[in-house]
Amino acid sequence: MKINNRRYIGCKTKLLEFIENIIEEYSFPAGSTLADIFAGTGVVANLFANKGYKTIVNDILYSNVVVYDAILGAGKLNFSLLKSEIDYFNSLNPNNLSENYFSKVYGNKYFSVNDCKIIGFIRDYIETNKNKYTTREYHYLISCLMYSCDKIANTVGHFESFLKGQPSDKGVKLDMFEVNNDIYPAEIYNMDANALAPLIKADIVYIDPPYNARQYVNFYHVLENLARWNKPEEFEGTSMKFKRNELKSDYCRSKAPQLFEDLINNLDCRLIVVSYNNTYKAGSISSVNTISEEDMIRILSSKGKLTIKEKDYKAFNSGKTELEGHKEYLYICEVK
Repeated sequence: MKINNRRYIGCKTKLLEFIENIIEEYSFPAGSTLADIFAGTGVVANLFANKGYKTIVNDILYSNVVVYDAILGAGKLNFSLLKSEIDYFNSLNPNNLSENYFSKVYGNKYFSVNDCKIIGFIRDYIETNKNKYTTREYHYLISCLMYSCDKIANTVGHFESFLKGQPSDKGVKLDMFEVNNDIYPAEIYNMDANALAPLIKADIVYIDPPYNARQYVNFYHVLENLARWNKPEEFEGTSMKFKRNELKSDYCRSKAPQLFEDLINNLDCRLIVVSYNNTYKAGSISSVNTISEEDMIRILSSKGKLTIKEKDYKAFNSGKTELEGHKEYLYICEVK
């Protein structure tokens, strides 16, 4: 299993070659540092880590950060132990398991009750046996469980809501991750990107902020709850979203241009690469970009020499959005 083997809105897997080719044009020497500060799935940082770059990787969602540590982190992994645990998890029979927190909250919604019983049991087991693992092994097992859940969820690919009708048993099967132990271990953060910016220094900073009003924690709240395992009891509506105000991004609100300008002004680097698109006339107000093209150009031009590259790209469509002529842009700023 690879880091990109999950469903994630805005994931840059299909744009990696586009991003890689443009950054490689600037001929940074071996061992240069790339910071991915809205990392999401982590596929961009993972690509450059495997090309010999040192990486700094950050996201506000803990459920993403545990994956970074599992695949890009420091510390040893005992693969014999991890395989033994995963084999045990894959042998579980839901008929031998009791109802648990996960099955009571999400059963017959995002998963069948039987699948939830297995998911909840595994997560409790990992937590109970936490001292048995290194921190990286603990994060590795949580990540394997999250990726398994993503494959069988009763959704259209995210957890904003679940599909109608009683979900069937799909079976919970965990796979092992591919891990390259020859990379530079990443420097990993779980912070607001603007708070992180003054604290880091890199040769390249890659920025892929939220584009519109759709909050990522709303898309992935089930996986975030599974990763954190604080077991909240208060939820919003039938979608079962826990209280999460501190995980909502102001880049999804009217503050986005001011935040972006503050972020850019606080970066200490040689090259800034920003992913963004041209969704400015969407049918749904939630899909309209929060930073205008004019603001993007003005802010980055004040930092250095700006070049813009574009690529035709089919984006996520909520069903109300007109996306003809949709393009993905890379704004490349050579810092003064």
